[in-house]
Amino acid sequence: MGTTAEPDLSSLLAQIHSLGGNASSTEKKQLRLAALKLHRALEEPGDIVERVCFQYLETASIRIAIDLNLFDVLVKSDEPLTCDALAKLTKADPVLLGRILRSLESTGAIGVVGEIGNEAYVPTGTTRTFIIPPLAAGLEFCFDCLSPNWHELPSHLAKNKYQNPTDAMNAAIQGAWNTKDHFIQFLSTKPAFQRSFQMYMSGFDEGRGSWMEFYPVEKELASGAKQDKDAIMFVDVGGGLGHEAAAVKNRFPDLPGRFVVQELPHVISEIKFDGIEAMAHDFFTSQPLKGARAYYLRYILHDWNDERSHEILTHLREAMDPAYSKILINQWVIPTRHATPLMVHQDLNMMATFAAMERTEQETRDLLDKAGLKISRIYYPPDEASECIVEAVAK
Repeated sequence: MGTTAEPDLSSLLAQIHSLGGNASSTEKKQLRLAALKLHRALEEPGDIVERVCFQYLETASIRIAIDLNLFDVLVKSDEPLTCDALAKLTKADPVLLGRILRSLESTGAIGVVGEIGNEAYVPTGTTRTFIIPPLAAGLEFCFDCLSPNWHELPSHLAKNKYQNPTDAMNAAIQGAWNTKDHFIQFLSTKPAFQRSFQMYMSGFDEGRGSWMEFYPVEKELASGAKQDKDAIMFVDVGGGLGHEAAAVKNRFPDLPGRFVVQELPHVISEIKFDGIEAMAHDFFTSQPLKGARAYYLRYILHDWNDERSHEILTHLREAMDPAYSKILINQWVIPTRHATPLMVHQDLNMMATFAAMERTEQETRDLLDKAGLKISRIYYPPDEASECIVEAVAK
């Protein structure tokens, strides 16, 4: 008989018991993983099919509740609320609302709302999660904007004879939205999507560690840095609203020099952080800031195929001081075995939306090598969910 990947139930139970109580953050992650494995091990085939087939409706129920402001109403109440009371406060039909609430209460194992008594509802930890603006915006963005791309992906791959997608103008998004635009141009025509995306990105790290906790900023950037106030310390290339640059400056206030966020013109006007310069720049053109200590790329290269990523990196390589500058690439380096769900889900999202990918270590090395760069070191986070820092220097 062949080998099996079925987990040992007694071992999983022992692990869950051993990690209980006052667990550390790392132990909690291990506990969640063990509990998930136990849950999956106990599922019958019919349970598996039900979970996989209907999970999209769970997300739809949460999306409806966000639109109704239902979670905010529950959290702000000092007492349990009946379905009728919630219907009056949300102005929803009570029969409809009852159906949605039952779905939220029974959704998977996460308990989006809690039910005490007959149709009397209270908030849970999950309820409170979805009143955090960036997290609620994340669900809105993924459901409204991205999920049509995911729905289109199987037929798109079949149509293209299952070749690995590399053309951003021929990705699942074009079929999903009947557009000829690249996703970035498409997003710029949809203000509501753009707003939810920017809000989502501002809190995307919720529950995950910051790269500044495991990358030695003071050793690698402060030590040996130019003390001239006009020298450039940190350039956040394609840096959105500037949250990362501001976080570095706030956490390490003694870092000398200028902090600059580069973005497209329609984003620049929204950057409001003190001490952070905003510069309109297209990273497919020559990099105007020469000899910076660090050029930082977060969630950039995974949006682009190898050819376009090579362009971005080559412009940075030409701007670098070979003896002084570094490129910090903050992204996942996907292991070829046992990749985490978030990594692989993002990889498939990149496939559907950009015809791009999350890269393995060898794929990252090959990409940098073609641009005249090399990896000096990869700094891995202490958990399995956070992104790495790939530190690259000129060859």
